[in-house]
Amino acid sequence: MPNVLPFFMCALLGAVAVASYVNRRQDRLTARFIDGRRVTVSCVICPTGADRWERGLFVIEPGGWSWESRRSRAGEAVLPVDARIARIRRPEGRERNRLHYRLLVLECTSADGDVRLAVEPGRLEHVVMTLAPAGYEVPRPVME
Repeated sequence: MPNVLPFFMCALLGAVAVASYVNRRQDRLTARFIDGRRVTVSCVICPTGADRWERGLFVIEPGGWSWESRRSRAGEAVLPVDARIARIRRPEGRERNRLHYRLLVLECTSADGDVRLAVEPGRLEHVVMTLAPAGYEVPRPVME
């Protein structure tokens, strides 16, 4: 029994250290966003109808936002400038095999076509505040 206490204390201190690190990191990101400095959010993009998800960075800058792909090749997915959020959901069907279970999928509509964007829940608020400056209203279920 005496050997369990040091292990428990080390595990507890490690958990507190990790939690404080994650909390500070999120606070720094939010402070940069509020101050109007450049914020990068790593996410995954997929045009509707395509099966391939491509990694990239959703970059929020004082003048607007942009999409930076991690790879530079022809035919890569691009996030349209006029993209607006249509729906926020969990990965469904075959997406569950390709995406991390914690990611949330933003379905965006634009004149160029529909696009799906997968973002971590902790970073989702920054992307939503940028793509829907007037606010995103969660649709209510239809009652029959």
